[in-house]
Amino acid sequence: MQDWLKKLFTEPHTFGIILSSALVGLFAGLAQGVVEKRHGGWGGFVRALLTGVAVAVIVGLGIQGFVASETLRLAIVGACAVISEDIWMGLRALGGAMRNDPLGFAVRLLDAVRGRDHARVPPSPDLAPRPDEGSKP
Repeated sequence: MQDWLKKLFTEPHTFGIILSSALVGLFAGLAQGVVEKRHGGWGGFVRALLTGVAVAVIVGLGIQGFVASETLRLAIVGACAVISEDIWMGLRALGGAMRNDPLGFAVRLLDAVRGRDHARVPPSPDLAPRPDEGSKP
């Protein structure tokens, strides 16, 4: 946390990145908020606005050192701000899965990183039919 605060106050372009990302997120959130207001009222409008700004700032700070071009960085931030509701819902789903089954979540995550299909787990010996339980006509 201290490194992030030190970076914020020692590197002046970091504040500019936060500000530009927030503005892009604000415009994307306003656009989504207009649609949300028609369907969800003022609560949907405010939620879309705040989600757009929050996701844009997080993404802007996250790609700060990796994307050198300002135009490309703002394009990525804008695209993420447009789909911010989906990103936010995905993060909430990941958090819920982690909360409900932490060990199973870690196993599925490691399998996904390793390129394994978690659905193709060999059946448990407990689920195999017993010899005395054969199909009888």
